[in-house]
Amino acid sequence: MNLKQRFSFIFSCLFSVLLATVTITVYLLFAHFRQEEFAALLAEKAQTTAKLLIEVKEIDYKMQRIIDSNSINNLYNENTQIYNEDKKPIYKSNDTLSINWAKEDLGQIKTKHQVFKKIGDYDVLGLYYTFDNKGYYVVVSAEDTYDNKLNYLKYLLLGAFIIGTAVVWILSFSLSKRALKPLDDFRKRIQEITDRNLKIRLARDKRQDEVNALANSFNQMMDRIDNAYNRQKEFTGNASHELRTPVARIAAQLENLLERDDLNADVKLNIASIFDDTFQLSEIISSLVALADINSSEHNFSFVKLRLDELVFNTVTQLTKVYPDFKLKFEIENNSENNAEPEISGDEILLKIALLNLFKNAYLYSDNHFPECVIKQGDKQVYLVITNTGQAPELDDTGTLFDAFYRGSNVGHTPGSGIGLGIVKRILEYHQADIVFQIIDKNTNQVIVTFLR
Repeated sequence: MNLKQRFSFIFSCLFSVLLATVTITVYLLFAHFRQEEFAALLAEKAQTTAKLLIEVKEIDYKMQRIIDSNSINNLYNENTQIYNEDKKPIYKSNDTLSINWAKEDLGQIKTKHQVFKKIGDYDVLGLYYTFDNKGYYVVVSAEDTYDNKLNYLKYLLLGAFIIGTAVVWILSFSLSKRALKPLDDFRKRIQEITDRNLKIRLARDKRQDEVNALANSFNQMMDRIDNAYNRQKEFTGNASHELRTPVARIAAQLENLLERDDLNADVKLNIASIFDDTFQLSEIISSLVALADINSSEHNFSFVKLRLDELVFNTVTQLTKVYPDFKLKFEIENNSENNAEPEISGDEILLKIALLNLFKNAYLYSDNHFPECVIKQGDKQVYLVITNTGQAPELDDTGTLFDAFYRGSNVGHTPGSGIGLGIVKRILEYHQADIVFQIIDKNTNQVIVTFLR
């Protein structure tokens, strides 16, 4: 559940609880008020009947029944009963309707002077009335027809609760989505930021709210990161370019010294060792220059159609100058529906650097210096599969072999800096290609590079 859904859910739940509390309170208060009002009406009826029948001598029981049946305030299924002090009935307004009260109930009326309760569908009020030092029990019962209106109120409040809750839930999710839409736009813009595209900034508007303040702070942070990244990139590029020339001169002078015949064997061995280190240093500098060029957002490489098999041959030719015993078993498999050439789109210089590192590693970390290379053609992809036999790295190392300056557990005494495969990965990512390292068996390693046509 994201932030806007959480806010909407919490707000809607709180409103639903509040609306439910209000509707239940209104219903209970109205029901209680209606009960008190009906009890007061029954008490008034009991008082009036008792006064007319007991205090007014000219009115007998028969006349009282006529008065009860024609009263303007006649209640539905009303029945009035009067008991004397001995708790014997002396009057009933309706012989067909009767609420029988036990003597204990009449005693309760005498104690409390007025009792109201519900018996079945009837609301019953008992009143203790005294006149001329005599006590009378007046019991009035009737059906409260306003219960139907109370049920109507109940369903009305229930409907209002359901409709109100639904409207608030819909509006809360809609308004929260609209209010937090700038954050969604920010998230999409932030996902577009890469190490080659640090110029993206979040849009700002004239509203002085928290979202606009967040956009300003983020843009200021990106400005600082971009400046620091450019300074680091500029230093790496300049340092690499400046180091390349003197290192090349040192390598050339060492190579000339090795061709002299007046040097003894020990000196030549030391110079050869220095030459190897210088060559490795030159490769590191070339890799750093390539990495700086890839990271440069201002540098645009020219992608052209290239034959992958020709790139492999050129790389092997260059590698045999340094490692004369390098040999390669090469094959091409066409699994596509047509006989298209193994062409890919890319930058020739960068792809040569990547292939050079891959074949050099396949040579250095093999036990027979005889790696195999197979180009497999598909309808939409071209696969470069490089296989060599030799000690395999630990299985846990396979996920980090392409990290910069990381070396696997199978390096032994093989010289290297750990930057080569990192450069390879960056070059292939730049060409939207994938690379995977896998261990086929105990002594067989394989690298699979997938290019898009």
